[in-house]
Amino acid sequence: MCGRFTQQLSWSELHALYSVFTIPQDPALPVRYNGAPTQEFAACRVDDSGSREISILRWGLVPFWAKDTSISSRLINARAESVHSKPSFRNAFRTRRCLVPANGWFEWSSVGGAKQPYFISSENARPLSVAALWESWEKEGEPLETFTLITTQASPDLSKIHRRQPAIIEPNNYDLWLDPNTSSSSLQSLIQEPYLGPYRYHAVSRKVNSVRNNSPDILEPSDEVDLFGAFDRG
Repeated sequence: MCGRFTQQLSWSELHALYSVFTIPQDPALPVRYNGAPTQEFAACRVDDSGSREISILRWGLVPFWAKDTSISSRLINARAESVHSKPSFRNAFRTRRCLVPANGWFEWSSVGGAKQPYFISSENARPLSVAALWESWEKEGEPLETFTLITTQASPDLSKIHRRQPAIIEPNNYDLWLDPNTSSSSLQSLIQEPYLGPYRYHAVSRKVNSVRNNSPDILEPSDEVDLFGAFDRG
């Protein structure tokens, strides 16, 4: 499960990452050091003409058929193994896919009854693009646009921390993932195998447990107990 991630990107960084040069009506970009469900994040998707665009979406999928938005808390992640068939995800998987850029994400590892949070990022510090789905839901007002992150089995390097990780899409596969005409079998091949990195990870303070803590210091290596002796693995 991926329940927290970081996103602190400028427009120029988004342009470089996705070759997108249009700006939404509200150009403000949220800065998330401890991004959590129900918060808004930047995502890359294609518009009706097939061109890439950056949109601001809320984390926690609300399917178009949902009676209300309460379902979103249960749909922050979709498993790569079943995303094509689960009723909550299968329609979006066919035609409403997006990429959510992340500077890194948090996982909690449990050993001996203790839970230690870790921050995981790419070794070269470049943003990673997580495979995601988006939906538009409307009831008596403005549409609510939401997303869910797809997870897959963890790479061998990360499996000691957690058994799951975000499904990462590499730049040469962006078009394949975003194209609404890509076959289901091709899509599944992109997300079934974990991205191997290389990664950098280290233990962080348990301050990350509270969504109220959203400052750069929560990303710093912690002097709390590190279950794997890997304060700075990279």
